[in-house]
Amino acid sequence: MEDYVLEAKGITKRFPLAGVIALSNISFHVKKGEILGLIGENGAGKSTLLKILNGVYTYGNYEGELFHEGRPVRFRSSHDAMKQGLGYVPQEINVMEDLTVAENVFVGHLNEDSRKKSFRMGELNRRAQRFLSEHHFALDPAQVVNTMSIGQKQLLMVAKAISWNPSILVLDEPTTALSQADVENLFAIVRQLKSKGTSVIFVTHKLEEIFELTDRVTILRDGKVINTYGRDQYDRDRIICDMVGREITNLYPERHVAIGEEILKVEHLTVLDPRIQNRNIVEDVSFTLRRGECLGFVGLVGAGRTETISALFGCYRDYSAKVAINGQPVEIRSEADAIAHGINILTEDRKMNGLLLLNNIRFNVVMSNLKKIMNSNGLLSRTKEDEESNKYMRKLHIKAPSNTMMVANLSGGNQQKVVMAKALHSDPRILLLDEPTKGIDVGSKQEIYEIINELLGEGISIIMISSELPELIGMCDRFIVLSHGKLVAEIDKEEATQETLMSACFM
Repeated sequence: MEDYVLEAKGITKRFPLAGVIALSNISFHVKKGEILGLIGENGAGKSTLLKILNGVYTYGNYEGELFHEGRPVRFRSSHDAMKQGLGYVPQEINVMEDLTVAENVFVGHLNEDSRKKSFRMGELNRRAQRFLSEHHFALDPAQVVNTMSIGQKQLLMVAKAISWNPSILVLDEPTTALSQADVENLFAIVRQLKSKGTSVIFVTHKLEEIFELTDRVTILRDGKVINTYGRDQYDRDRIICDMVGREITNLYPERHVAIGEEILKVEHLTVLDPRIQNRNIVEDVSFTLRRGECLGFVGLVGAGRTETISALFGCYRDYSAKVAINGQPVEIRSEADAIAHGINILTEDRKMNGLLLLNNIRFNVVMSNLKKIMNSNGLLSRTKEDEESNKYMRKLHIKAPSNTMMVANLSGGNQQKVVMAKALHSDPRILLLDEPTKGIDVGSKQEIYEIINELLGEGISIIMISSELPELIGMCDRFIVLSHGKLVAEIDKEEATQETLMSACFM
């Protein structure tokens, strides 16, 4: 036991009121200077385990024991866990937007050191610069955080955790919002920590990251440890089978759908930047979409993919375009206009602008089209609410005891299905999918892919954005490549490879 930086023995976590055992007799360990991957489907118990390691669930609220460097530890809070050597970086961005980088990194330290001395801003910036340079963070200590990109904020959270000099650093889905360059920077930082003897628990849904970065991987399923493999034992098919409890022979299911006539034509779409005058974030983009077609939008971060489909959904006031649906010109100046013309969207961030997390499945599904559930008196019908929400729960295989379950209590994959159900409730002919499998496990991904194929088979047309090129290649019939807000290439499926798509992104 003394050889392990961290060891968990028999960790069990129950939620008696819900009748759920989230973790059952979990045991694992982390060696000094080791990068341990932790993977599993949504609902496997990863988040619950991390809350125990981070002191959110304090001792007495779970069974079993934690040992840190051979001695038992019982964290009283997240701050207590941090002071005892466990650094934690959550998946959600959690920074103080109106403070500088230096203030964010050292705010907790200032509270600790306030009895000893005070810090002037210049001194704080110099201290932060030394720390950031030592750990190779390309961040400006004087920059105000609300001017930073999502990737920079993610790296800032890592820097803040490292500033406490942890013996163990837990990273929960740290690359979800990062560009490829930011991912490479983060991996370099993690490897440097490993070389200095810091242990890392790396939680991800991306198997490629497990294979590239980790020394061992522990797999959870249904709240239990299923297997642990050393790097020399890594096998993609075996790991996937352990995660989902079944063999997945083809992640991208075959589709045999006859693509029909042109349903959407967009000409000269230009979107003005809402924050910077006289600047376009999308410029002169034209494309078409056919019935039953899945059209992939390809591009690096900042290419204008999300902005293009957001304009189609009426999210921007200052844009111009000629848009025709089934050959008829249409005006889309609001989300209501888009829905009325048969367009709906699955947004990239389901928690921020896709769901009402503190409401139930039933209301989340029906809120996109309340007219559909009104009775003859113009009042909302509970019977129709139940009929519609239950229909989509069956259609999309949403796993929940009933439609009254709070969406916040669903796994990520089931939350994503609720967002899709909400979009489908408006009876769209055109569906805009922005990162439809972001932050969900491989089993849930395959279910989403099968749903997409079913929708295409029903004659719905789809525009799909994804940062994962294999996903786009596996699912799409044609590709539009955007770069710096402009259309730079259109590529047929037969010609599409990761190399050709990525090369086009740099045109």
